[in-house]
Amino acid sequence: MHWHEWPLTVFTILGQMAVGAFLTLGFINVLGRRRFNDETVDRVADPALYAIGPVMVAALLASIFHLGNPLNAPNALRHVATSWLSREIVSGASFAAFGFAFAALLWLRWFSTTLRTALAVLTAVVGVAFIWVMASVYMLPTVPAWNHWTTPAQFYLSAVIMGTMAIAVAFTSYPLIARRWPQLDRWVRGYHAEPSSYPEEEVEKFTRALLRVIGIVVIVAIALQLIVLIMLMMRGQTSPNPPAVAFPMGWFIVRLALLTIGAGLMGAYIATTAKREPAFTQLWLLATTSFVLVTVSELIGRFIFYGTMNRIGI
Repeated sequence: MHWHEWPLTVFTILGQMAVGAFLTLGFINVLGRRRFNDETVDRVADPALYAIGPVMVAALLASIFHLGNPLNAPNALRHVATSWLSREIVSGASFAAFGFAFAALLWLRWFSTTLRTALAVLTAVVGVAFIWVMASVYMLPTVPAWNHWTTPAQFYLSAVIMGTMAIAVAFTSYPLIARRWPQLDRWVRGYHAEPSSYPEEEVEKFTRALLRVIGIVVIVAIALQLIVLIMLMMRGQTSPNPPAVAFPMGWFIVRLALLTIGAGLMGAYIATTAKREPAFTQLWLLATTSFVLVTVSELIGRFIFYGTMNRIGI
């Protein structure tokens, strides 16, 4: 595989994960408040929001190493009008900046809820555009293997899969952390937060309901990802020139297996909760294991993606 493209692999994977997680939290806030009170939703969703920022920062830092000399980073911003690469950096940095502003206003409880919601919507729109720009960087007529609808489809599906599963890990791990360090829970939940016992019964009920929904979303998204990968395989050789790296069929099979097992674990959770409610530690173990398997699968898939480059022309 194309192992030396690790900066781009880390950048695209973490960037898509951050966007997917932010969008997931947005839907959770909208849908969750229809059945649960605002305090319950905030106690579950807010700590997960603050974890997205470091992920996006790590993605942007990884992208710098692709430039050879990190000091050349400012040069990547000089051609926004004509270069998809420049637009990728600008849109990614904009998503990070808007997300940081929203998280800061939420933590400090500054301004009205309406204004903060508008900023969150703007951040989500920029995030969706960021993934489109990221995919457009690779939609090159001179690289037939990439210049296909399967490229943006893979990127958006990766965002959905990894983003929702990252939120599942956050939801199941934070209650365990908050039990051990209650002062940390008070600090994370906001500048004006009052002490509380975490998790409370209503909060735990909300979290379990969310995990069922996340499990369904993950299963559907992984099924679609498998369909896209199969259709990509059916295209066969798209250029008279060989790819940068010979197609690693063994690694591709491992990728498919990890995706399938990850979806199977989430499906097992949905099936078992119809009979009994597992403990939070079991939920954390299941969500984390599934997340790790799927993330490794996506990393392998991205290395394979870069290895399929088969440039034609001059």
